[in-house]
Amino acid sequence: MKKTILAMAVPALLAAGSASASINLYDAEGVKVDASGAAEVQYIQEIGNNRDGAWKLDDGDFAINTEVAVSDKLSVIGAMAFEFEMNDANSNKDQFKGESRSNVENDELYVGFKGDWGQFTAGRQYLLMDDSGITKDYELSANSFGADYEQAAQVGKYVYDNGTVYGAATYNDKSDGFDDNGVVNGTEGYAGDGDDVRVYEARLGYRFADVDARVYYQKADNVGRDGDDDKDAYNFEIEYAGIENVGLAASVGRTSSDINGDDTDTDYMSIAADYTMGKTTFAVGYDNKDEDGESSDVNGYYANVTYALHSNAHVYAEVGDSDEDDQDFGYVAGMEVKF
Repeated sequence: MKKTILAMAVPALLAAGSASASINLYDAEGVKVDASGAAEVQYIQEIGNNRDGAWKLDDGDFAINTEVAVSDKLSVIGAMAFEFEMNDANSNKDQFKGESRSNVENDELYVGFKGDWGQFTAGRQYLLMDDSGITKDYELSANSFGADYEQAAQVGKYVYDNGTVYGAATYNDKSDGFDDNGVVNGTEGYAGDGDDVRVYEARLGYRFADVDARVYYQKADNVGRDGDDDKDAYNFEIEYAGIENVGLAASVGRTSSDINGDDTDTDYMSIAADYTMGKTTFAVGYDNKDEDGESSDVNGYYANVTYALHSNAHVYAEVGDSDEDDQDFGYVAGMEVKF
């Protein structure tokens, strides 16, 4: 799930009352089972050249989470989640031909342990970089920070948060299950699919007064066709909530890649603000992207308004633009309902 969507939706939902994160299905003998879900549909014209408006099934989620108390200080946890999305905003053009127009994926399936020391989980999970980003847009922050790896199937994740200091680390080994130079069925020198892609991540944050500051770092090894290329990324973020009904945020980050000996660095900067008045939240943002080898950097702008129909339902509208060559402005209107 994109952090940019949540960052915008939460203030408006809280303005209308306490948001419900899930529905409890079972709670007895130390076993808890919760379910949660969301459905979101948009009408969108994306920023770009010769774009047109189209309906988009932007997001559909369903998740089951289980927690089993082993002792007073230790619980085991398990979760599975499914994501429903339209493959293409224009895929309904063949709706009368019986072709598949949507995609269902199991995006989370993990188990783990939880206690005062934190939480450790292993399995298919979202990486830490999926949480990065301070933008307050829904879809039209065209030039904001973005890393290449945000979800994977072979992930170990540790998370700790004591309310003031928080941190996390993940390790992903995209293994094919074979030794690159091992022996398979008596044949020496079997190379599998090459070196495993390995992703390392860390997050460290600190909350004080009305400030929340954090930094994300990600390093990916053995990417690319030859398996010997590397990528890394970092993003520093800070949010301030010391002004009544106002949220301010800023970030700076960089992505670097070494592909076939060709080094490319891209710098990012974002600032955003929102103001909540009753059930309505207004937000604006500015992003900048500066990539090596480009003659000039690229700027992006967006503004939106959200109205909370209920703590679990809201509607919104947004406009955005970019000063990149041949880019027309974009707009989106949508509605999300969740439980």
